[in-house]
Amino acid sequence: MAEPLEVGEYRLLDKIAVGGMAEIFRAEPVAGGERLVLKRLLPQHRSDPRFVERFVGEAKLCVKLRHPNVVRTQKLFKKGLDYFMVQELVDGASLRAVLDRRRAAGAPLPLGATLQALSGLLSALDYLHRARLGDEKVQIVHRDVGPANLLLSRAGEVKLTDFGVTEASLHPESKAEHGALVGTPAYMSPEQVRGRPLDARSDLFSAGSVLYECLAGRPPFEAEVEFELLQQVTEAAPPPLPPSTPAPLRAVVAKAMAAAPEARFQTAAELRKSLLAAGQAAGAAPDPAALAAAVGEAG
Repeated sequence: MAEPLEVGEYRLLDKIAVGGMAEIFRAEPVAGGERLVLKRLLPQHRSDPRFVERFVGEAKLCVKLRHPNVVRTQKLFKKGLDYFMVQELVDGASLRAVLDRRRAAGAPLPLGATLQALSGLLSALDYLHRARLGDEKVQIVHRDVGPANLLLSRAGEVKLTDFGVTEASLHPESKAEHGALVGTPAYMSPEQVRGRPLDARSDLFSAGSVLYECLAGRPPFEAEVEFELLQQVTEAAPPPLPPSTPAPLRAVVAKAMAAAPEARFQTAAELRKSLLAAGQAAGAAPDPAALAAAVGEAG
């Protein structure tokens, strides 16, 4: 690879992803130990204070987060001109890769696998929205909840990642300006598209969009032109779910994706409880084995 093989106490193995602000490498400690992830601020951004502050703000927040459904960040360090985060490696695939594979096969995700993925996501959001970091209470809105940021292990574990555009009251440098369109448009809430101040209910709309896609086998909003996509999101009226979708699950999606925040579920715990009850009414429960099988199919 073109990159140096060693960065401080870590050895880079291969590049596994590139995003808008950072690139991600699979790595291992030079002295030996479990493989992990090094997330590096892209070189073209390291001289821009806005990107540096966002990257550092993300790291300051993430090193304090401790939850089984949140990707763990071990530390932030600087080597030369580069900024790095050290994170746990999730051996598996993103929910995005899993859903793309299922769509190509013409089959939505099995309900047990869907409940496992969404249960993990909502547990992570419940933790974030009610977080206390040490003696401080912090309001965290992820702002980019979507299939690409939900990592699934080969054992069926679920981990939320990528806090690069998160708003967290504990770290003002991590807050994006209201009005800035950051995140993944197809999974944004109507108020996020409009550039309005956000609270936890925006993340719940996004989680509802993820649930919709798992059940329908396609995203709730699709368009070739971004303006048209954003218009669909603001209207919050996705196409009907497949006729085979059990009525209780339809009701959960409809409430989670209500256009007005006050008409939605008000907490992640409330949404999770209703989702699991709807799944039980349909004869299903969270199934790690089913999700693990779907991950295996995705490669």
